[in-house]
Amino acid sequence: MKNQPKFSVLMANYNNGSYIAEAIQSILDQTFKGWELVIVDDCSTDNSIEIIKPYLKDERIRLLNNKVNLGYVNTLKRLIDESRAEIAGILDSDDALTKDAIEVIYDAYNKNPGCGFIYSQFIYCDGKLNPKSEGYCRSIPPNKTNLHCNCVSLFRTFKKKDYFKTEGFDEELLYADDKDLILKMEEVTKLLFVDKILYKYRLLPNSQSHNHHKRQISYVSFVLAKYNAYNRRLNTNIPNLTRKQMSTELFYAASLCTKQKELKKAKFFLSRAIKLDPLNFGGLKIYIKELLSPCYVL
Repeated sequence: MKNQPKFSVLMANYNNGSYIAEAIQSILDQTFKGWELVIVDDCSTDNSIEIIKPYLKDERIRLLNNKVNLGYVNTLKRLIDESRAEIAGILDSDDALTKDAIEVIYDAYNKNPGCGFIYSQFIYCDGKLNPKSEGYCRSIPPNKTNLHCNCVSLFRTFKKKDYFKTEGFDEELLYADDKDLILKMEEVTKLLFVDKILYKYRLLPNSQSHNHHKRQISYVSFVLAKYNAYNRRLNTNIPNLTRKQMSTELFYAASLCTKQKELKKAKFFLSRAIKLDPLNFGGLKIYIKELLSPCYVL
């Protein structure tokens, strides 16, 4: 590549041949031209590679292939290592960006040099990328944290120098690896919300939004991410949950694990909930109530 890119778009792909052309085209259509697109294919068995190859004529696009299937998180780690720009953003291979997405984000970094993580609003779309409803992103309230409110999602971008101050993505936190990273980034840099729709999130039948089982796993993983963050933030000035708040979260996660017959995980959450706040009878009541209920809503 002749010119050093100013922004790296990171795209992990596994069997998204039906959608990846639209994802790539949304990068080619950007008003901001100083980007690179790094694609890592995680041993796809569909026609993804054949679809990607014609786009490689643009020297700003690189395709790398994992020798074995590493999974989404480890593929993201490789993407970060392989990227060349100081600022990176994640675009899933079945989603798309609006035409001005990178320009708006890059401008936000220039105007806010102290921010190492900038995110935007997104929009839910159907399988054909037709808009359905606006996402839930917003600014984190003063003196609060994403531990208190789930405010941060797509388009997720970050300065790599700040990312490397953290432990990075955790592959053990299935379907909550992104939320875990956000909590880690809160601890090393400032976050900024751009109140503009820049990301098109495609709702697919097996996506986390539609898959009840995946939502359950995601919630339990998010509670574990919160617990890890809670412990990291003890004796610091970083906004944190109270002992009672964290204990209540753990009680609820324990109830979900128990109902899924994940007894080892249930024991883990339950023991730590009690240890944090032995007198948290409200949390215990939630645990018992959820166990007795025929279903639960996440």
